Amino acid sequence: MELPENVRNIISTIEKNGCEAYAVGGCVRDTLMGKTPSDWDITTSALPMQVKSMFGRTVDTGLKHGTVTVMIGKTGYEVTTYRIDGEYKDGRHPESVEFALNLVEDLKRRDFTINAMAYNDKNGLVDEFDGRGDLERKVIRCVGNPMERFTEDALRMMRAIRFSAQLSFDIHPDTYNAINKLSDTIKQVSMERIQVELTKTLVSDNPEKVELFYSTGIFAAVLPEISRIFEGRYRQNALCMVRFTENTPVLRYAALLNSLEPEEARSLLRRLKMDNHTVDSVTAIVANSKGKIDENEPAIREALNRLGKDLMNNLLIHSEALAKAKEEITGVKLYGTHNHIVAVRKMMEGIIDRGDCFTIKDLDITGNDLIEYGMSGSQIGRTLNELLHVVMDNPKLNDKATLIAMLDHFQ
Repeated sequence: MELPENVRNIISTIEKNGCEAYAVGGCVRDTLMGKTPSDWDITTSALPMQVKSMFGRTVDTGLKHGTVTVMIGKTGYEVTTYRIDGEYKDGRHPESVEFALNLVEDLKRRDFTINAMAYNDKNGLVDEFDGRGDLERKVIRCVGNPMERFTEDALRMMRAIRFSAQLSFDIHPDTYNAINKLSDTIKQVSMERIQVELTKTLVSDNPEKVELFYSTGIFAAVLPEISRIFEGRYRQNALCMVRFTENTPVLRYAALLNSLEPEEARSLLRRLKMDNHTVDSVTAIVANSKGKIDENEPAIREALNRLGKDLMNNLLIHSEALAKAKEEITGVKLYGTHNHIVAVRKMMEGIIDRGDCFTIKDLDITGNDLIEYGMSGSQIGRTLNELLHVVMDNPKLNDKATLIAMLDHFQ
């Protein structure tokens, strides 16, 4: 393995001070898979205060858990002392942490074999649990007893499915069976953490693996609305749509929740602690996906006014995914639907490129102009809105003099 210069220097510095140090976890896994790690974690026999004494700039990231961040330039590298976790009473966090002198003891506490490998140039790859073999077999397998690993931290059940989706791996039968038996314990995990794992699974290259959250009982435990989708006639449609739509959280969630009522989708996303933009966008797509935008420019300008450019674009992408899902399920080609979507998109792009007016701020007349004309209060907003609809029917009328000449009709 080729370590980055900064990582090699950190490990070398710790070794020169008489201690052990290794790159560990996901960075080792990714490197062995030929991927570039997003960050590098280092594990060491040195105690936190020893690590601090070896480097000029450090941040106390989590001293009681043994973690110090070593700063090199603007980049931070987490250096964590070998440790043994105490009892997990809440199914998420150890009651205590005990520092260890043995690397293998530290690796034993990790979740999956592919994440329990360490490397340094001196000793090479340390792989006590055959993580490299599982990479070659493309399997997600717990370190040691999966019932113990998931009892320690229930979120690991969702992480197993997420890694399976991200890496295109299968889940080892023993690991899968343990998730199946312990799925109800996912209730111990916060919705914020559940949402992160669900979102990462949905935006992976294998979003259809989201069904594993259903088949293991995880959805039934914490997101029964989604469980009902997979129990009913919309299961196949949801799985096809998440595969066929573009890879963004908004579009993947809209695909997954397409069969729900809009307010049910909104409530679920709120419970998942999603950000307001995602909640509103997904809800709007679900609400509008059952309708049809007429294939003429006035109707499309009205839709742009109601939805906005970004949401309108997402709705067309969603409609295309819905059509492809129906085609796969029924075996019937929906040429008319695809042609309609292409035509609407082309008209929409023409409207935007020409700069046609479809919002009040694009009108060539303002509220101040109406005040000068003698209008006041709610009459101003009502008149601007009426003028907008006139202009959306005929964009050539969006001229100040022309609009002022119309005002007598709105008195």
